[in-house]
Amino acid sequence: MTRGTRAVRRLAAAVVVAGALPLALSGCAGIGQPAPYDSPGINGLVVPTPTPDPDDFVVGIDNPWFPLELGATQALEVTRDGAAVGSVETTVLDATQDVGGLEATGVTTVTDLGGARSTSTSWYAQDTDGNVWLVGADDDASGGGDWRAGEDGAEAGLAMPADPRLGDGWLTRDVPGRARASRTIEEQTSALLQVRDEAGTTTRSVYEKGVGLVGVTDLDAGWTAAPGD
Repeated sequence: MTRGTRAVRRLAAAVVVAGALPLALSGCAGIGQPAPYDSPGINGLVVPTPTPDPDDFVVGIDNPWFPLELGATQALEVTRDGAAVGSVETTVLDATQDVGGLEATGVTTVTDLGGARSTSTSWYAQDTDGNVWLVGADDDASGGGDWRAGEDGAEAGLAMPADPRLGDGWLTRDVPGRARASRTIEEQTSALLQVRDEAGTTTRSVYEKGVGLVGVTDLDAGWTAAPGD
């Protein structure tokens, strides 16, 4: 696999956490024996948090479970019961943007399902310990509108901890007027994580260390999404 291909696969990680699209990929459940509780997990983190301190953050996102490479793009094919039902195109924006004093990385998702098209951009920032936070979104997909952490009661949530730990659960955002979004680590090995997301719909996502998202199951809608041939 080329470096460019790896970057393309990583991009899909932003889709689920933003809540912009309930994707699915069959065969995700059951990734093997859980890893032991040998990491600090989310200990000491305040999740959600309304005002992240810029001094605690870095530029760029290289968390091995959630890497985002500027300019990376991907096209995903969405299917249900073996039939194509739409597509998803994701792009990591070429430049960061100031979000509450943080140098945030944006990921834009364009979804076309049965001719219904929507666009959203989610903004992520990584702290000095390697935890990745969702700090804002520009969203027409859910009808919730735009939000930024620290504005109008919106609080940043955790997208991916630096040290994932089996059983840990947390909020990925807390925004007035929207369903509270949360995720829980259901299974874990040294190379794979399986997490369950609740944000109006229920999804199950699998992440590969060093790659990012490799599969998602929408437990409610039952459709799948994966890179096309």
